[in-house]
Amino acid sequence: MQSVKRLPQLILTLLLAGALALPGAGATLVSPLQPAQVARSVQASAKLLTPDEVIVLMNAGRLTDAETAARAASAAHPESARSLLLLARIQARQGRLPEARAALSRAQTLPQWDEQELGVPFESPGDIEQVMLRDPAAARGLLADVLLAEGDDPKAYYLLAMTEALARQWDTSRAALAQARALSPSLGFADPESLASLERALQQNQPPVLDGPALALSPWRFWWVGLLMCLVWFVWWAVRAGQKMAAEEAANRAARIEKATLTAADLDRQVQQELAAARRDTPQEQRRATRLEQLAAQVIEWQEKALADRISAALMEATYRRLHAAAQSDDAHAAYTAEEAEKAAKEQARQQAEAKRRAEEKKTSGPSSLRKSERSSWSSGRSSSRRDNSGGSKW
Repeated sequence: MQSVKRLPQLILTLLLAGALALPGAGATLVSPLQPAQVARSVQASAKLLTPDEVIVLMNAGRLTDAETAARAASAAHPESARSLLLLARIQARQGRLPEARAALSRAQTLPQWDEQELGVPFESPGDIEQVMLRDPAAARGLLADVLLAEGDDPKAYYLLAMTEALARQWDTSRAALAQARALSPSLGFADPESLASLERALQQNQPPVLDGPALALSPWRFWWVGLLMCLVWFVWWAVRAGQKMAAEEAANRAARIEKATLTAADLDRQVQQELAAARRDTPQEQRRATRLEQLAAQVIEWQEKALADRISAALMEATYRRLHAAAQSDDAHAAYTAEEAEKAAKEQARQQAEAKRRAEEKKTSGPSSLRKSERSSWSSGRSSSRRDNSGGSKW
């Protein structure tokens, strides 16, 4: 019985031994992967880098790795304008400006560009000049962003020529200086001494010696001295004029108060006389007396305002005549009421129109037209981009 139970196991053992004895029985059923296939498999399984990680590679000078990562992100996310933006910035740092600008143009056509307000970040000329003196490699990257965002800017090429000369890249420096001269033959934005130092350096293949700024300083750099002197004179003049005006205003105010008080007292006597002689035997006469009593109360209020110099004698008299005429009959009072309502409606309409006009002016008001110095803005007039949002954790 035990031999019968072991029979299937013996048969299986014999079949396996026979299979191993056959030629090629130990060969695998699937051919081994080639090195190129292994590389593709590893690349396909690798995790995409985030935009921030790509920027770290770019700023570290690992441009080839950064470009590979940006292209992989663009292939995985064709809708990502951010991946094309970073690719363009990387290519600009590699000196491939035509390709970089083409990639930037493609990025600007994608919906994400406007939805997330993407843009090429760049700094002002003065800020880049400070970086250039301590870290030419970093300045080279910043200038690449400027040339990508602003186009062929002569200031950027001039600063690039200076940067490359400081880094002893003579041919690149000469090419950048020639490009700057082609765009702006006079190079009026360059500091003359620094420009001369750069030209001597390129002739002698020696780094330029910068004793001053590379870009010309604004002729208004000491504007604050003149402003301070003008401010001191203005304060002295304002104090003297203010004292004189205060004395004159005090005298005028006293005269206005006295005149308005006397006028109010005279008007009060007039209305009290009319009230004393008023007949009240009919409803219309009673209403007239009531309106005259209201006018008398108004005159008392004017007297109080006159003491605070809040109403003039002329205005008091003109208003009194209108109210006195309106108090004489029901028809006159109705006409006065209608006139006041119409005036109030017109004033409300005027205020609404004025508010609308101011809102329209606020919408259409353009940027300031004040001239910026050579160190604060590029040839386009812009000093820097609105913000750097090309990075992030997601594509």
